[in-house]
Parts: sequence; structure tokens; C-alpha cells
Amino acid sequence: MFGYVKAYAPEMRVRENEYYRAMYCGLCRSMGKCTGFCSRMTLSYDFTFLASVRMAISGTHPTFSQKRCFVHPLRKRGIMDRNGDLDYCAYACGLLTYHKNRDDMTDEKKFRKKWIRSHIASPFISISHRRARKKYGELDKKIFDLLARLSEIERSEVNSVDIPAEVFGEILAEITAFGFDGNNEKIARHIGMSVGKWIYIVDAIDDYEQDLKKKRFNPFINLWNGEEITPERRKYINVALLNELSYAEQAFDLIDYGDRKDLKEIVLNIIYLGMPEVAKKAVFGDTESSKNKTPETERSQKDD
Repeated sequence: MFGYVKAYAPEMRVRENEYYRAMYCGLCRSMGKCTGFCSRMTLSYDFTFLASVRMAISGTHPTFSQKRCFVHPLRKRGIMDRNGDLDYCAYACGLLTYHKNRDDMTDEKKFRKKWIRSHIASPFISISHRRARKKYGELDKKIFDLLARLSEIERSEVNSVDIPAEVFGEILAEITAFGFDGNNEKIARHIGMSVGKWIYIVDAIDDYEQDLKKKRFNPFINLWNGEEITPERRKYINVALLNELSYAEQAFDLIDYGDRKDLKEIVLNIIYLGMPEVAKKAVFGDTESSKNKTPETERSQKDD
């Protein structure tokens, strides 16, 4: 949905890249079966990451097969077979996409193009939502309540980034941890909270100039009174984002991957390389992100 949580492909081995792509295709297939064919258009790597986290925590050992799809009809591709974690993420995507689109239709009336796109997509998204709500009505209610709180905070023009980011973190925490219990629930909730806050902050800094021009709410605009983003501010935001990832790392270190080495490498690639690289592009622009990585953003090499 947001497109910020993804792997850093240049540092992935061939088999890890195949695994990652197969998981993406498997989630796409699950979405078609669970929430309808059109729901596949809302697929993003954010929910592929969610699927990898859920599988890592739950101890799932996925299976794979070679299949064709409507996007690649001529050649069979490796696809992760449907499992409980992929199906759950398909339903979760249906829930969150619906509520996000609903907010866009309410908040974007001043911006005609986005408002029109939201209304065109609404009938198809609503179908996915009905199927997902029937399966996970309790989660749907939690997402609705938290997004309502987030909208209220944003309408109040709060001069804080942490307050709305905390609420969005709660949304991701609920989605990530739903259905788990005990230590697994605590690990999943910690990951969801940190990653959710990170996504909100990255999205806000990435949209700063556009939101300023179109006079849309952005917590950084209120915090800085619409002033230019200075190099010092950019460095501060980048450090804050790295710190948020370090909080998530504490929970990732508690996951028992067992013999699922490829899954472990993918998760670590995303958290140590992919997300810091995305943050750099959002904070500094493409030029800065192409420079040599600093020690803070280099992935630590861990022995199996």
C-alpha cells in the first residue's frame, strides 16, 4: 500500500531473490482467492514483509510450486503455495486498503484527481473488504477505531510527529500481532509498532514538499512552520528513523528461524538494508542514497 518496506535487491543471493519473489506471487494468489481478483491490484511489498514476519514468528515452513499467472502467462514461475499466513495477510490488506481509501475519499475532496481515483476504486475495494470483514471482523473494528483516532489527531493540526506516528504504529501492531499469543504476540506487536511508526515518518518526510504546496496536513509542516528542510533537519530525521529500526531489531533478534535460512536472510535484508535505503531516498533524495553507506546503515554480519 505504501511501498516503503522492501528488500535491497543488490545484496540478495539468487535463491533469496527467488524466494522473495515467490512469496510476493504467492500473496498475490492468496488475495485472488480470499478477497477477489481485483484486490490483487492493491498488492505491495509492505504486505509481503508482513507475510515474512508472520511466517517467521509462527514457524511456518512454506512449500513452493511452478505455476503460470495472468501477468506471466507464457512461462511458469516459482510461487509460494497458499498457507495460513499468506491468507491472513491477504485479508489484512483488504481491511487496511478499504479504510485507507475511505479516508482518501473524505480527506482529498480538495484534490480532484486523487478523489476521483478513490471513488473509481471504491466498489472493487468494498468487495474485498466485505470478504475480509466476514473473516476478521474484530480486527476490522480495531483498524477503524485507530484510523478514526489518527484522523482526529491530524485534523487538530498537532505540532508533533510522534503522536500521529504512535497511533499508526498501533494499527500495524494490531495487524502484525493478531491471532498470536504469549511471547509471539509480544514480538509481533513490538515489530508492528516500530515499523508502523517508521512508515508514518518516512511517508511524511517524503511528501513534505507536495503537502506544503497543496496545503495538506503533514506533521513536519506544523512542526517547522512550513520552513525549508535544512541539512541538519534531514540528518536528525534520518537518525530518528535508524533508531526506530533499532527498536524493531530487538524483537527480530528473538525470532527462532530454525533451519529457514532463506526466510531469515530476507527479513534481515529488509530491516538492515532495504528500509534504511528507502529512508535515505526519502530524507536526502536519490543523490545522497547512491553514496557509500555509513556504518550505521551497513548490515551487521551475523553467524548462523
